[in-house]
Amino acid sequence: MRIISIICSMILLTMSEYAHAQNPIVQNLLNDVRLDSLTNFVKQLSGKKSVVINGVTDTIKSRQYQQPGNEKAFQFMKAEFIRFGYQVDSFQFNASGKNLLAIKTGYKYPNKRFMLGAHYDNWPLTSVAPGADDNASGTSTVLEAGRVFANYSFPYTIVFVLWDEEEPGLLGSIAYVPTIGSNSETLMGYVNVDMLGWDGNNDSVADINVRPVANSYTLRDKAVLCNTAYNLQLNLHVVDPGNGSTDHAPFWNNGHSAIGIDEEYDNDFNPFWHTPADSLAQFNVSFYQKCSKLAYATIAEFALDTVNTVGIKESKLENGFQIYPNPFSEQIIIRSEKHNEPIESVALFDCTGNIIFEKRIDNLATTVFMPATLHEGIYFIKVFTSDHSFVKKIIRQ
Repeated sequence: MRIISIICSMILLTMSEYAHAQNPIVQNLLNDVRLDSLTNFVKQLSGKKSVVINGVTDTIKSRQYQQPGNEKAFQFMKAEFIRFGYQVDSFQFNASGKNLLAIKTGYKYPNKRFMLGAHYDNWPLTSVAPGADDNASGTSTVLEAGRVFANYSFPYTIVFVLWDEEEPGLLGSIAYVPTIGSNSETLMGYVNVDMLGWDGNNDSVADINVRPVANSYTLRDKAVLCNTAYNLQLNLHVVDPGNGSTDHAPFWNNGHSAIGIDEEYDNDFNPFWHTPADSLAQFNVSFYQKCSKLAYATIAEFALDTVNTVGIKESKLENGFQIYPNPFSEQIIIRSEKHNEPIESVALFDCTGNIIFEKRIDNLATTVFMPATLHEGIYFIKVFTSDHSFVKKIIRQ
């Protein structure tokens, strides 16, 4: 094949990816996110600003699970979700701990759920412990999501969840995750946010934690795509295997699709972590808003997409690969189930054997966006690894 043909095909693919990656509803939703609202929630949860709980003005001085501020935080957050118009539920898992869930029921698939969550308790065990970054930042991101998402409708159900007692050992999420499916609901994917405000070296690096469990790689790929499509300007650092010390881990341990979004832990860890000095004053607020928007875009993209779903095995395993959906509309997802055999490239052919495009990958999973000019009909996609190749018939509808 001539070099010029390969270059032209790659340019066509790149243009189609850009053209189809952005959803105008998601962009409108992101435009509704307000930094002053995000930081106001952080101020209220970290004791910098008073709150009104059951008609009484009070201050949340600590959310540590043995402190009275933990219950105050729960009541404040519950009232906020009710104010936004949500159905609210709680999950009591021991004498002191309870999770808070706000449910936005999908109009088409009410029993299929996407979840966005964070833990609201904090550390250390002192009477005054702001816990602004860990994890008023993530909690406020979930509250702001509740405010913004309330103005939109989604075919899938979205659950905003706030976990208690993460600090003593992920107790809230560990207790809840095994109950998923007990009421005939299906978890499609979970996004966790834990510590989003610190960027000490101002390099805009954010972590995406992932493990090869269920369709977690598909969630990761969507987050990476959203960062580019919505011009969030984060430098994403994929951590695989992801951090097991926060609330996405119980989802992986129970076979569910999940990712965790947080500030960079490895090379720029917040030095005020777990101290009374963890305050809003240390935030890089622009970075904080970008991380929040990444979580929102990822959840919203999936919750609006009735063609390509995550969390359900849409195709059977063939030759070590899953390729779905089939028939497809604008994109397909390719996953290798052989962790030591990443996909090196894919190529699309028409029925006469003419190549339409090629794409180099070097990964275990990818989302392939089809050219906008692709007509309905039968095509063949060829997947290459270092050891073998595999051809599958796919249908454009």
